[in-house]
Amino acid sequence: MRYKLQLMFSIVCVAILAAGATAQGFGDRNRPSGRGTYKILGKVFMADGRPGAGVDVDASGGEFSGQRVRTDQDGNFAISGLSSGNYTISVRVEGLPAERETVTIPEGATSGQTYQVALHLRVAGESGGQAKKSAKTNSNFADVPAGAVSKYEEAMGFMTKDDPAKALPLFDQAIKNYDKFTVAYYERGAAQLKLKAFDKAIEDFVKALSLKPDYVEAKYGYGLAQMGLKNYPVAEAAFVDVLKEKNDMAEAHLNLGVAYFHQKNGVQAESELKSAVSMKGGEKLALGHLYLGQIYIIKKDNANAIAELQKYVDLAPKAPNVEKIKGTIADLKKQQ
Repeated sequence: MRYKLQLMFSIVCVAILAAGATAQGFGDRNRPSGRGTYKILGKVFMADGRPGAGVDVDASGGEFSGQRVRTDQDGNFAISGLSSGNYTISVRVEGLPAERETVTIPEGATSGQTYQVALHLRVAGESGGQAKKSAKTNSNFADVPAGAVSKYEEAMGFMTKDDPAKALPLFDQAIKNYDKFTVAYYERGAAQLKLKAFDKAIEDFVKALSLKPDYVEAKYGYGLAQMGLKNYPVAEAAFVDVLKEKNDMAEAHLNLGVAYFHQKNGVQAESELKSAVSMKGGEKLALGHLYLGQIYIIKKDNANAIAELQKYVDLAPKAPNVEKIKGTIADLKKQQ
């Protein structure tokens, strides 16, 4: 039994980074009727850098075509019920050229996984290979030279395709062109995080925060990188800071709970994990149920342990440790 639990949680420290990299949910507003379990979360930016509120977004591909959703007041949209396949996400606003991005959901991806996409509208006459005038009016791109913006956009193309290794040298070039490129430091940190280069990720997130102290995404990324290095007290402080600014971020509650768990603070760990899985956007955070299961095992509350571990299995049926978890559930049932 103890061996199974140790093996089960040896995989979690790697899996937690994937959980952290998944976007916070925006809900299922205007969701098209699909049969799959995957979701695309996105955000639309207007030509001046503002969020595109109330904008129609079209999705085609996979098992449906011609479906349309509308962005909320912050420019966010969600497309749920998707199966694996290639999807084209496009947006059109009167007076501006249409913008589109492709999202690939691979065969065998973990059930319930979320994919991100951002669509940046531009003024007529600008092309993807040129520096955008629209970016120059976005506070994140203020004073950034055109060449740096161009390299950044190339890098983001690879990030959208989940290819951080190819994105890194382009982020390097963008930063070399402009050493105060805050967003490029953050995104390079995100790429390093995906590649599990935690020390390098921390350097980039710290640099981004030195340029923009209220950069909550960079604070969250910094916390994830510290988790990767098992610096749990430092990670705890980072996630607490994130939640002061964004208390509805389910993933931050999840990772704070995990940080508490590894510091043997079961009471606060349980509280944060319960918050994570109960709030909007956290209903599919499988790792929250995995850790709650472990907490209940420690408390010898087998009934709740079984329930939480079963939720993990249901949400992540293709996770590499699922068979071990099933074995643990069977052992717990024998003890009842």
